[in-house]
Amino acid sequence: MKQTGLIILLCMVVSVLFGIVHNQISARVSIEYFTVGHSRIIDSVSPVLLGIAWGVKSTWWVGLCLGILLSLAARTGNWPVRSAASLVKPMLTLVLFCAASSASFGIAGYLLSARGMISVCRYMIPSISPDRHAAFVSALWMHTASYTAAAMGGLILSVRTFAGRLSAGKQG
Repeated sequence: MKQTGLIILLCMVVSVLFGIVHNQISARVSIEYFTVGHSRIIDSVSPVLLGIAWGVKSTWWVGLCLGILLSLAARTGNWPVRSAASLVKPMLTLVLFCAASSASFGIAGYLLSARGMISVCRYMIPSISPDRHAAFVSALWMHTASYTAAAMGGLILSVRTFAGRLSAGKQG
């Protein structure tokens, strides 16, 4: 039971740390993403404080869900089990995948918006200065990509973890 808790804790800590770092970057790309595009959770427009607050609020539950799924994949059944320590490197690989996805889509969103091929939602146009639209779209695409990559990557990591245990059980 101790390892199950450690796997869940690992996933939550990695997710929250990634969220804070990610939001430190995206808050500098577009502070409007947090001040206009989201409800106010703290009384500040500081990119640092918004990045920390939203980094924790928006990712702890992702880590919890991934931790539960990954701990089930790593520990359930009669096959050889995986420890939390054995999942650190795969979790860091997942973080790099999420970061690369976020950066790629953030750049793509910015370029497409700057060229007028896409724009911010109609109801947000009056709230965001026209010269900030491309940055807002960039931050939006960064966040959408990182959540999508985390969901897909987390599922793949869990399936691979379980499949690895099945394979090791057949060999042993």
